[in-house]
Amino acid sequence: MNTSDFTQDGFKKIADDANQRGSALVIAVLILALISVFVALALTRSATEAAAIGNETADGRTFYAAQGSLEVMTRNFNKIFETKINPSDDDISKVKTALVPGLDSSQYTFKQELDKTSLSKTVVLPGGPFAGLYAIRDNWRLRATATNSSGVQAELTRNLLNNRIPIFQFGIFYDDDLELYRPPRFGFGGRVHTNGNFFLSPGDDGVYFDSRVTAVGQVITQSWRNGYTGDSGKNQSFIKNASAANKQLFPDKASVLNTTSGAADNIFASKPDMPPSKLNPNWASDSSVFDGNLQTTGPNTELKLPVKIGTDTDLIELIKRGKKVADSSGGDLFKNASGNLVPVTNSINDVDNDILRAERYANKTGIRVSLADSKAKLPGCASGTGTAAITGVCGVRLDGLADGTGDITTSIARGYQPKDMKLNSGGGIYTATRVNGERLYTGREVWIKVETVRTDPTNGAIITRDITQDFLSLGMTEQAIASLVNISSYSDQSAPDNRTDSSSRNLLQTTAQTPSTGVDSRSIIKMQRFVIPGPEIIGGSSNYLNYYSSSGGFNAVVRYSGVNDSKVSTGCASGCTGENIDPNSIDRERYAHMKRAAVNGGSSDKAVVPFPIELFDTREGTFYDLNSTSLYLNNKVTKNGAMSVVDLDIANLRRFLRGDFNGMFPTDTPFAQSNGNVGLKNTDIPSNGGWVFYVSDRRGDVDFDGEYDMEDIYGYNYNSSNGRYYGCDGILEIGEDVNGNGILDFNSGNGEAPVNYGDDIFSDAAAVSDLKYYRRGVRLINGTTLPGIYDAAIPANTKGFTVASENGVYIKGNYNATGVAGVPSTGNTPYSDYQPFNTPTHIPASIVADGVTILSNAWNDAESFAYPYDLTKRLATDTTVRFAMISGDTIASKEANPNQGGISPQMNGGVHNFKRFLERWTDPAASGAFKTNLNYSGSLINLFNSHNANGAFKCCNTVYNPPIRNWVFDNTFLDATRLPPGTPFFQYVQITGFQRTNE
Repeated sequence: MNTSDFTQDGFKKIADDANQRGSALVIAVLILALISVFVALALTRSATEAAAIGNETADGRTFYAAQGSLEVMTRNFNKIFETKINPSDDDISKVKTALVPGLDSSQYTFKQELDKTSLSKTVVLPGGPFAGLYAIRDNWRLRATATNSSGVQAELTRNLLNNRIPIFQFGIFYDDDLELYRPPRFGFGGRVHTNGNFFLSPGDDGVYFDSRVTAVGQVITQSWRNGYTGDSGKNQSFIKNASAANKQLFPDKASVLNTTSGAADNIFASKPDMPPSKLNPNWASDSSVFDGNLQTTGPNTELKLPVKIGTDTDLIELIKRGKKVADSSGGDLFKNASGNLVPVTNSINDVDNDILRAERYANKTGIRVSLADSKAKLPGCASGTGTAAITGVCGVRLDGLADGTGDITTSIARGYQPKDMKLNSGGGIYTATRVNGERLYTGREVWIKVETVRTDPTNGAIITRDITQDFLSLGMTEQAIASLVNISSYSDQSAPDNRTDSSSRNLLQTTAQTPSTGVDSRSIIKMQRFVIPGPEIIGGSSNYLNYYSSSGGFNAVVRYSGVNDSKVSTGCASGCTGENIDPNSIDRERYAHMKRAAVNGGSSDKAVVPFPIELFDTREGTFYDLNSTSLYLNNKVTKNGAMSVVDLDIANLRRFLRGDFNGMFPTDTPFAQSNGNVGLKNTDIPSNGGWVFYVSDRRGDVDFDGEYDMEDIYGYNYNSSNGRYYGCDGILEIGEDVNGNGILDFNSGNGEAPVNYGDDIFSDAAAVSDLKYYRRGVRLINGTTLPGIYDAAIPANTKGFTVASENGVYIKGNYNATGVAGVPSTGNTPYSDYQPFNTPTHIPASIVADGVTILSNAWNDAESFAYPYDLTKRLATDTTVRFAMISGDTIASKEANPNQGGISPQMNGGVHNFKRFLERWTDPAASGAFKTNLNYSGSLINLFNSHNANGAFKCCNTVYNPPIRNWVFDNTFLDATRLPPGTPFFQYVQITGFQRTNE
């Protein structure tokens, strides 16, 4: 019997054959009884037939056993891809040694083989739900050989195709509803998909889609997400067909049409938050004009990342910190289901499973930076006993002793002093500015940990090394501007206790500031600065910023004038109290942290002190989009929008990663000592197709869950005593419950968030001192050229760069591009005209964050405090950025009241406002001077709702006017060699039939 090409359909054939042969035996016996003359021959034939049937039965049973073995292997191998993109050696070993249940091991033995039969290659999927997408494919061969106790053997072979679909090959991807409302001409390009509904309402200039558009839900064109139907007649939507010709999608040709909420045909009757809609009975014919390039794919066709396969996991977990079991050697703390802060245990409800551990950006290969209110809250620093920290070095404290080990006594100044580096390979000393811990201290501690991160390929374990002291020796301060503040001397920070009396204050001469070798010229992680360039920031009687140079255009804190110590002034009136600066810290700050400087071109007759880097985010700080003194007071900003930012200097990071500082790092750190007394080098930073730089700043996150506890973003109260309106009405509205716990999180009393959106502070105080709240952000500066390289000759050498954070990320100025070749009068600049293109400095890049805000080349922190509610004073200039983006937005709803003011009540702004803005980029009623471009080439991926930067979408009175959106999908992401590191992949495993490969 030939069984060389059996599939599962062959099982019935085996059974049928056996039944047919059994019937033949019965008939043969009857014939033998009737025709005795042939008895001898018949008996001989019967014995032969019985033996044949016995052999065939044994063969069939062994065949079934082999098939069972193959199915078990297939199941186990397939489950690997629910947790990771690539199987490890350990995974393969487990598949090969797994037992076959239900079979007697004494009757059958098995040989199970699993081999990768081809190198990874890029293919275009030819059919099915993912047709046309590019995938990275591996071929695998599964082979099962079963042998019974009599030696009968059956061998079956199956091929399996492991397809990994990179998420950035989508121009636009939304895990929930995709919305696009009345934009200027919009033609982004690239494939478009939403796992929800697609709400589409074009502007007068039209929207254009060049590739396939798919929605798991419905295509809705006659109603906005909030139920607005005023645009139901707009018809300038175009989608290309198979011949690349634009075909028009008319509003009455979508998959659903408007109806009334009480109508029997309302398909959203069970979802009152959705605009009432009825199915379009002609959808099949109406959509056929697009040749399959506009589809509603229906339920159970969602594109899911591995972290969401078979679970309800919120994809926000991709950017949150990990959860490692805490024991005596160190682990993590987390907020459990009861709301308590506890050590992570081996409980399935506590520790990260294999999926989360592998998919979290915090665990991707590269560098991880974490900030928290205690040592125990740093990754790997919890002891497993209550909320205590492990003993020994684990990160450093920034607002304590100068060596970073702990708290101060009352007579000692606060602040970490970075360790000395060599000034150059020949020697000399480079000493970065001490951290001004007095301005970071808010009653809570401030700890930081910097680690290298890599994954063990054999078992998937995350391996980290603490490089905090080494990395911070580069500095933590924005280098003073030489033309404004030329620091020529600094206080003696080597004094044993940094006393406040003047006798211990010994000014030492040091190298003058220069861009490349001066003090703080190497800082990558920047948390403080000496000046804020821009307009004067006016405050109140406290006068936190006590110096403004109208000629130089900068704000500073000057501590004394003249070289005589008797002229030392506090530089701060009696109002320096409360939550901002410890009232007992003024002297300590003055003597320990100030540096003598030539201010604004004068002689060295003044001293300045560093202070935290802050900006005011009008979107996060306002509850209503209206410029009105009845809502906001002059010279004050709301505490809700005062954001403490960690600046990442990308240019200095690039210098470090290319080895510019090798041989200069200190050799007395724990890392160096464990490294054979050799200082940190660029080669100590793990790389996997480039680097992921991850930042999590949880200062002020009291309950330590990575969520900002201020969900009350709609509604307000009126105070009749002063005629002012305040945000927060204390009522849970649709669109506010971001974490889905059924509770309106706000004003919890734990100090994580201000009382309400009306809780304000003088602008100058907010600009130079850290507030206690969980208002944190990460800003990328000097990012025109990124770390990495594109190698056209040897693609494997290409290295990209990704920044990821569970906080909001701000991008200041050009990023990964110097500009574009030109901006056409219609359409968009092609992705190939972004400069540089396909050169070593065209870096595959991505930014993954809770929210992403673009600050133009003209952005100015001082303007954000001086004109927080005057949009006409915050003017943007043309800016070019190039990166793939994964981020969140706010929740849109059908309920339009209460709302956030401005346009699109209770909406998230749509994909055209997915990137956030804080400036006046353009004004339709203004002249050309107020029409500026944001040139963007990339991929727009929305996977979750923002849990940190969760302020309501607002435009266009106070927060921003949008730019000219010169946006285009970056087709280089279709090349598997140009993917940013850490790129998520959809997993699509194709299992073929099997065949028998022995006789």
